[in-house]
Amino acid sequence: MRHSRYVWLLGLSVFCLITIITFKTPQTVISALADSHYRNSPRSTIQQFWSLMDLRQTELARDLLSLPAGSLDENEFIAWQTLLNKDPLLTLRKVEFMNSDQDSLSSQTVVVRVYWTSPVQEVQNVTFSMNLKQAKKGWRIERIKRINNL
Repeated sequence: MRHSRYVWLLGLSVFCLITIITFKTPQTVISALADSHYRNSPRSTIQQFWSLMDLRQTELARDLLSLPAGSLDENEFIAWQTLLNKDPLLTLRKVEFMNSDQDSLSSQTVVVRVYWTSPVQEVQNVTFSMNLKQAKKGWRIERIKRINNL
C-alpha cells in the first residue's frame, strides 16, 4: 500500500505536466521553465513589470523594456525608478487594465491605471499608455507614456 502512494503521486505529476503542455504550446512551457521572466501575453508582461518596480528590482524591470536611449519613455522610467527608490513606503496597490480586449494576444497598445499607496500619502493613481512588441523572449514594452486626466 505504501508504494501505491508513490505511484499515485507520480501519475498525478505526469497528468499535470501533460495538462500544461496541452493548454500551452511546448515553446511557451519550455521558455517559462527556462526563463522565469518570460511572458506570453501583454497583460502578464505589464503585471510583471509593475510588480518588479514595486519590489524595487528596477534592473529586472528594465529587462522587460525595449526603450531607445535618451527618449521621453526612458526618462519616464527613470523618474519612476527615482521616486520609488526615494520613498520606500510607497507600495503598489493595484494594476487596472482599461482596455476591453485585455486578454487578446493581438493587443499591442494597453492603457493601464496603476494605484500606489503610502502610509503618509493618500492613494495615487497614474494612467499609462504602454506599447508592447513580441520578441524572442516574450513581450517587451517599447513605449511607456503617462496619460493625464483619465
